[in-house]
Amino acid sequence: MISVCMATYNGARFLQEQIASILCQMDAADELVISDDASTDKTAEVVAAFADPRIRFFSHERLGVARNFEYALQQSRGEIVFLSDQDDVWMPDKIQKMTAFMQTGHYDCIMCNCRLVDSRMQVIKSPHFDTAWPMKRSFWHNLYNNAWLGCCMAMRRELLEATLPFPKGLAAHDLWIALYAQWHCRCGYMEDEILVSYRRHEATVSFTGSKSNNPIWFRIYYRVHIFCHLVLRSMRRQGKKR
Repeated sequence: MISVCMATYNGARFLQEQIASILCQMDAADELVISDDASTDKTAEVVAAFADPRIRFFSHERLGVARNFEYALQQSRGEIVFLSDQDDVWMPDKIQKMTAFMQTGHYDCIMCNCRLVDSRMQVIKSPHFDTAWPMKRSFWHNLYNNAWLGCCMAMRRELLEATLPFPKGLAAHDLWIALYAQWHCRCGYMEDEILVSYRRHEATVSFTGSKSNNPIWFRIYYRVHIFCHLVLRSMRRQGKKR
């Protein structure tokens, strides 16, 4: 069973196209878990219009990006779990190719390549990752300057359960999962497979493809915060093995 976990917030503008690109490659037993962060636009109406039993839609009070993804992941039931943004477009064979790659390589966490596009799906950069893909970087390099991208990731349930619940104060769910995976698990990268059109527009909340505007003190503090929680989670992992 495959779970695709999507976090939404006022994403009705591009949501229909993204959901359609996911459902067309899912089996009847798979699920698309959508966690909505108190949207005030027509997000709920867009989802309801599909009337698809594979969609499980949850609406709740405002949680923020990381907690919204956490909520979606907590509701998932699949053995392989994908992360999805609300405004991208997936290639028709993304799920099939990534699932096969994960199983063949016996990986716990994998990532495909993508292309950056604008709001009209005009290509900004393709491929997005060339020499900077995650597996060519050490754990420390990715902690300093993250190359993991959530919308390109898939993981086994064992990894998901190890990273839940998220630590308090987490801003980037994909960085947390990816760093834990790089530390403890077998990771793989589909360097030549562009399987996502990663849309960048005026309402985009992440800094991928652009420069962060967070002050330097916050970037240092946040990385120390993440690392400390990774150490604590790793100690808990070791304790369970004894």
